[in-house]
Amino acid sequence: MPEQDHAHIIHALTSKWSRNNLAASLLKALAPAWLMAVAAYYIFQWPAWAVVVLFIAIAVLSFWLQPSRRLTPADISSYLNRTYPELEESAQLLLLPTQSLSLLQQMQVQKIAPVLANIPEPPGMWEPLNKAWLLLTGAVVASILVFILSLFLTANRQDADKVLSSATANHHETVLAGIASFHIQVTPPAYTRNKSRQQQQFALKVEAGSEVRWEIHTNQKVPTLQLVLNNKDSIRFAPLDKDSTTWTLQRPISEPGFYQVSLAGQASQLYTLEVIPDLPVHISIVTPQQYTTIDPGRAPLARLAVQLTDDYGIKSAGIIATKASGKGESVSFKEQQLSFPVSFDGRRQMSLQQVLDLRALGLQAGDELYFYVKALDNHGQESRSDMYFISLPDTAELLSMSGMESGINQMPEYFRSQRQIIIDIEKLLQQQATLPKDSFNLRSNVLGDDQKLLRLRYGKFLGEEWESGGHHPGDGHDHGQEEQEEEKDIAPGDAAALMDQYAHKHDNAEDATYFEPEQKARLKAILTEMWSSELQLRTYYPREALPYAYKALRLLKEMQQRSRAYVGKTSIRMPPLKPEKRLTGELDKITAPHNQKDKAARDETEPILQQALLVLEAYKRNKTIAPEDWPLLMSAEKKISEKAVRAPADYLPALNALRKITQEPGKVDKATIAKVQGALQKMIKAGALLPQKTGHTADGELPAYYFKQLNSSK
Repeated sequence: MPEQDHAHIIHALTSKWSRNNLAASLLKALAPAWLMAVAAYYIFQWPAWAVVVLFIAIAVLSFWLQPSRRLTPADISSYLNRTYPELEESAQLLLLPTQSLSLLQQMQVQKIAPVLANIPEPPGMWEPLNKAWLLLTGAVVASILVFILSLFLTANRQDADKVLSSATANHHETVLAGIASFHIQVTPPAYTRNKSRQQQQFALKVEAGSEVRWEIHTNQKVPTLQLVLNNKDSIRFAPLDKDSTTWTLQRPISEPGFYQVSLAGQASQLYTLEVIPDLPVHISIVTPQQYTTIDPGRAPLARLAVQLTDDYGIKSAGIIATKASGKGESVSFKEQQLSFPVSFDGRRQMSLQQVLDLRALGLQAGDELYFYVKALDNHGQESRSDMYFISLPDTAELLSMSGMESGINQMPEYFRSQRQIIIDIEKLLQQQATLPKDSFNLRSNVLGDDQKLLRLRYGKFLGEEWESGGHHPGDGHDHGQEEQEEEKDIAPGDAAALMDQYAHKHDNAEDATYFEPEQKARLKAILTEMWSSELQLRTYYPREALPYAYKALRLLKEMQQRSRAYVGKTSIRMPPLKPEKRLTGELDKITAPHNQKDKAARDETEPILQQALLVLEAYKRNKTIAPEDWPLLMSAEKKISEKAVRAPADYLPALNALRKITQEPGKVDKATIAKVQGALQKMIKAGALLPQKTGHTADGELPAYYFKQLNSSK
């Protein structure tokens, strides 16, 4: 084969290797684009063609950030020399013209040319492409798993009856022998946006206000079919056919409890009736803090970030803001309502953001803004957040000398120095355009020195000895000579004196001051702001130092006085009047309070439950119930029934167990008895925690004890 044909082999390998590298780069860009498109499809409902846009964007970005090096025939020949020793490091000679080769080089070319024609393709040529295919395969497998998981979650959401009845599906229901089949249809209220569902279980867990429809098929014709609600109300089923074998009943459910199905006088077991309440919107304000002050020098803007969560959907939300201006008796308030620029669409979770422009709201220096967030859910329930406060300090009032003469007791005489530093900083900023840079930096550094001296003066009031916290000569803490003189006077065996010789004891800097803990905490905050102001002045940024200096001055003045306290307006929400009841003069339902009667009823409950516990414990051992103990069990059943109306999930199993004991005493095991005993013990414990009205007040105990001791001493 001529040498030119062998050179063509190297050129072909170069082209093929370059194509493989390009394909590998595109596959590496396709893998993350595929994953991102799948995630966006399930989370944000993006269309399927978004994968093309993401692929192009990622490919362009990857080629721009990391451009691939162009392969040349010389690179391939060098790789062949390293990979195949039989080429004798001479593959590059095949790329040179024959006329330019020496006799020795021509002989070497004739020797290696047949070898090059027989070597296999280099394995490194396919390595990048194989890795890229492996990465893309992993992305496709991950997307398939996400697809399978989404199908599983969708199936669970559509099967709402299994989800809502899962709490009651773990125990066996006993159906009356005369019932052939039944099904219950639950239609949630429209505001919940939940679909109607059917279930084959009498135990119910429904949304508040749901319409429940029972349809029961009996084995034979029966005269009546009733639903007994909470052991009180009996509601008749209506027959759907002439044979009286298909019965139906529809009823709205708003309160929890329990019920039974009574078929021709034969009652079923007790079935739970749980109600899922509709909770109001939960409002969480992330920013700003509840008490926020925007210092002078900063933009009068406040970023409001709110998290809203509701169980069925949010209808609307807004901000109720009140501007307070003036002080003393001339304080005025103006309320405004602000809205969030979003569409709620009944979503259950929302993150809202709003920038409060205080200037646009009409706030001036010295004014304050009080606001809270109000939200409505799809059911019309209103909820509101706590009150939040934003204040704009008045720079003129901060720089004024009012109140400095009669400040808080034991305050130092250096308040006005911080005011002077602020005045000098503002003067320097006004002259910045006309000053040379060196002069500007020098004056800024001098102001930093003034801020440092002021900070050190305040530090002394907190017990700080010096900036570094250590000693220096002449500070009165050189104890070496005194200790040498006193060392001679130490008595033998005096351990305390011996320890004092080597111990360096001082009062604690935190405690060696005459300030209250609250004042010390405020002074520490002032020192922090002075540190920040000094740092900016030292680095020749007086404009950035101005907010810290203003905040230090504001904190100093806040230690002297509080200009305003906000008290929210309160009002009584009266229930709506019923026109048909007005001016009728009916007073039969107005009765006097029965505190003593209620207290006596509570006092009688606990002994009954305790005696019922003793009867059940004896029944465990003897398997018999004395005739005089039956009234106790009946009373206990009544008390448990009252509890089961309010909390059927907690007390209904115990009520069923107690009825089984009273109806079939010989077929009861110890687990059934223990279930009733657990409910009784829970009721006794809960009753002990209730507040009880005593016969005398705590204020009369001390005088009574005093007079008792006074009489006994006579």
